[in-house]
Amino acid sequence: WQNYRRKSTEGVSVIMLYLWFIGNMLYGAYAVADDLYFGLIIQPQLFAFFTLCNILQVYWYAYKWRKSVFVAALALCIAYAGLHIGFWKADERAILNHNDGAVTFLGVLPAIFIAVGFFPEFYVCVKEQSVEMSNFFIMLDILGGVFSTISLAFDHTFDYVASITYLVVVLLDIVLALMKLYYHIRGTQGNVHHDHDTSSVEDDTDTHSTKDKQLLPT
Repeated sequence: WQNYRRKSTEGVSVIMLYLWFIGNMLYGAYAVADDLYFGLIIQPQLFAFFTLCNILQVYWYAYKWRKSVFVAALALCIAYAGLHIGFWKADERAILNHNDGAVTFLGVLPAIFIAVGFFPEFYVCVKEQSVEMSNFFIMLDILGGVFSTISLAFDHTFDYVASITYLVVVLLDIVLALMKLYYHIRGTQGNVHHDHDTSSVEDDTDTHSTKDKQLLPT
């Protein structure tokens, strides 16, 4: 919503979005194979969907794709479905064969992708001295991770592997929140979009001034 309102995705790393998209696909497959609660199965699918929307916004606003964005959406959805089914079956086979090493690896892999995905965004934030993620998103993501971890305690057995993904998200979201507070104190928070909006207004003013001069009688 924030990107749509601003008509811009400045301050958002597309690399982060792709890594989150892959990470949630992997975790969704693990959650289905491990027969976690329905809510924990739906959550990564929804997160992947909203991440896909953000990826398409980057192509729409930053790269000015118009027709190609629908082709990209279709391609990403097909890739997601195929990989999701493939990893789901791999997770399921590892669980049925009591291959604990493979189960642990396939369960930790989503956490690795999601955790690594934060670092391109950290780089963008440090470079621009501003965190462009909304407070609402960061807060919701932290609470989602906390409550999802708590909900694992009410399952038949506490899934320590699944909890790693949630705890990693909570920890790194807290880092983002602290960075945003720091940049707010320094007075640089939000300057990226402020400068962009100012330059856009100046460009529009110059354009109108030029047109007005052309209309004046000589």
